[in-house]
Amino acid sequence: MSTVNKVRITSPVKTDDVIFLKMEKAAAELRVLESELSIELVERRKMTIKDFFKNDDSPVIVIGQKLPVLYFSADDKIVYHENTMNFKLKRFNKYREVPPLIDIMPVSLNEQAVIVDATMGMGNDLMLMVQLMKQAEFHAYEIHPLIYFVIKHGIQQYYDIDLTKRIHFHYGSAADEVIASADVVYVDPMFETTVSQQSGMQVLSRYTTRHDHDHLMDIVQRARCVVLKAHFRSPLFKRYGFQVTVRRSSKSHFGILVNKKM
Repeated sequence: MSTVNKVRITSPVKTDDVIFLKMEKAAAELRVLESELSIELVERRKMTIKDFFKNDDSPVIVIGQKLPVLYFSADDKIVYHENTMNFKLKRFNKYREVPPLIDIMPVSLNEQAVIVDATMGMGNDLMLMVQLMKQAEFHAYEIHPLIYFVIKHGIQQYYDIDLTKRIHFHYGSAADEVIASADVVYVDPMFETTVSQQSGMQVLSRYTTRHDHDHLMDIVQRARCVVLKAHFRSPLFKRYGFQVTVRRSSKSHFGILVNKKM
């Protein structure tokens, strides 16, 4: 599922015994996720992040009192952040403007639906859905163990448990039985690098291997309803028969495919 074979876990410069225990707990959880992953606990001392990468290019996770941060290099980091999601929430709260991702779905905001985010990534689309679809249950899948760990714990620390208790986080690809039973499966595969994204997404595309076309085909064949996000010129929409919602102000469009045989 992942090409990563080693990760270093450290603390902020100012640390304590509680943070060290959190580092040990993080290491234990990652070992369960990937038994062959080499995990090294590193004492921070006064080292800068740049110092960590002078003689070793393996990723670094910083565990502290704040959200966990994953560094693939001194300049490339992953941490949960709301990004543009707050703007979309404000537009909804002020003008009742439903974001395109949710507007295209064949379920209402108050419906007790089961939604699968098959490509969690940075978690922004997931949390947009969770905050607006208040009765829905969510399954979030991520195939990269370090991304999964950092984004899952970032979300759980950032938000109230009343929100996060409706999310089931899964490491790996979406399970067939979950796909088949879901009301909607959302996929943002990121095969294509033609869309200009915020920095976190750029880091994801540079350092991780995302789902391939075969995985999308498998989801299309098994799911009752699939919502796909892709570049507006993507051949995937036509190849699989998605009905596309055109967004004139964006290079990424959403398409929906309802499997009438299910």
